[in-house]
Amino acid sequence: MNIRPNDFVLEIGSGHNPKARSDVLCDKFIGDDEQRGGAIVTDRPMVEADGQFLPFADRTFDYVICSHVLEHVEDPAQLIAELERVACRGYIETPSEIGERIYGWHYHNWVVNLVDGCLMLRKNEKSPQFGQLFHRLAVADKHWKRFHITHHNLFLVQYEWEAKIDYKILLDHEPALDLECPDTLDRLVASDHNVQNEWLLFLKSAVPRGIVSRAKSLLTKSKNRQTKTLQEILVCPQCKGEITWEEDSLYCKMCERSYRIVDGIPRFS
Repeated sequence: MNIRPNDFVLEIGSGHNPKARSDVLCDKFIGDDEQRGGAIVTDRPMVEADGQFLPFADRTFDYVICSHVLEHVEDPAQLIAELERVACRGYIETPSEIGERIYGWHYHNWVVNLVDGCLMLRKNEKSPQFGQLFHRLAVADKHWKRFHITHHNLFLVQYEWEAKIDYKILLDHEPALDLECPDTLDRLVASDHNVQNEWLLFLKSAVPRGIVSRAKSLLTKSKNRQTKTLQEILVCPQCKGEITWEEDSLYCKMCERSYRIVDGIPRFS
């Protein structure tokens, strides 16, 4: 990710493993761990909100990270519009179609491919070909785990954007990935071959997540960058109007909506 030293960074869907570089965290489900790999991390300013209705003023952030969120939402065009509204640059990561075919997450609404710099989205048929087999192998079989780590580009879509996100929503059953096409196979193999990072990824995966989370927390607390408070940047997620802060709630005069503050976290979901 091309994040600059003084960038003010938002992470959407930060979950149990937020990036050390993120200044503000946003997650739709604070208390529900079903769709993530552990308990929520709240070690810096955070809000509970739907990425399709972000409670931040226009161009609040220099950079927005949206990792493993786009495939979950009901309306990807709405999420993409919100990303472009609150930031001028950012990073999107999702499982690739190959990852979806192999692992088959039942709660993913969209299948995503990256073709010639354009995100291609198609509704997920939610019919995994292999059930939970490869989920089990990822945990129990060191050879499969290493293959997944060292060939992670096959399983992921990684897309960095500036000013505008190039995307297309395909019709149902309209293909974006033709695995019978030699050119497609050549492209996939070429993009996957990155020996330089293989050992780094493998070593990273071997470190317990608890240690990684604590290290990220320490890095976050030790940074010396100028940031903004939530009071300065929050707006009503529905009408984008100004909100007023009370002891345990937020209120929008424009649309007369109220939102709770629980354990210091504004709750917009």
